[in-house]
Amino acid sequence: MELIILLFVVLLFSVVQSIFGVGLLLFGTPTLLLLGYPYDETLWIILPSSITISLLQTASHYSLVQYKRDVIFYTLPFLVLSLVLVIEYNNVIDVQKIVGFIMILIGIIKFYDFLNMSMSIIVKKNIRAYHIAMGVVHGVSNMGGGFLSILMSAIYKDKYVIRVNVAFVYMLFGFSQLAVLIIMRAGTFQLNGVLLIPVALISYFYAGNKLFISKIKDESYQSLITIFILTYGIVLFL
Repeated sequence: MELIILLFVVLLFSVVQSIFGVGLLLFGTPTLLLLGYPYDETLWIILPSSITISLLQTASHYSLVQYKRDVIFYTLPFLVLSLVLVIEYNNVIDVQKIVGFIMILIGIIKFYDFLNMSMSIIVKKNIRAYHIAMGVVHGVSNMGGGFLSILMSAIYKDKYVIRVNVAFVYMLFGFSQLAVLIIMRAGTFQLNGVLLIPVALISYFYAGNKLFISKIKDESYQSLITIFILTYGIVLFL
């Protein structure tokens, strides 16, 4: 039964990630936390599939990848540091509440145009500080994907450029998190995370990627992901 539930979670949110560039971590994390999985085990389960999809998305349109330097120098170090801290003090930090709050915050910002525009201006004027904050958020909650989508939407407008740059950065996030887990929590390794990679591949090639290409229009792109984030955040927080 446990494996069936995990299969469904990975299958569903792999489709979402194939469409939006984010999904498995953004929505899979709160799902598994609600099911009672500890934060480190949750990462072990969904990171392999998330990295696989991000890697495929990046490789297929690598020429469109433009976002590298700031993420490497400002985001990743703080992501690693914050993940180390949350793993070390997991008995003190309530990750589930943090996840719910951040999802609601992201959803509200993206739902209201004036907040979204204001956030875009703030991001552009404080780009390095935003990268640091994004790293901390992703390390403690796995919710950096929402802030990443805000960042990329502020910089780019074309959905293909947004998706491949989100996927590339998400891939860097995933490898960094995986490195921390290997060093600090190798004993909590979850074989299911590896076994579920084929499910993610099927979702990408036969569902999500085709939906992205043929069904999702530019004008509905941001609206769909906003509804996903806001609704899920409210359910989780309640």
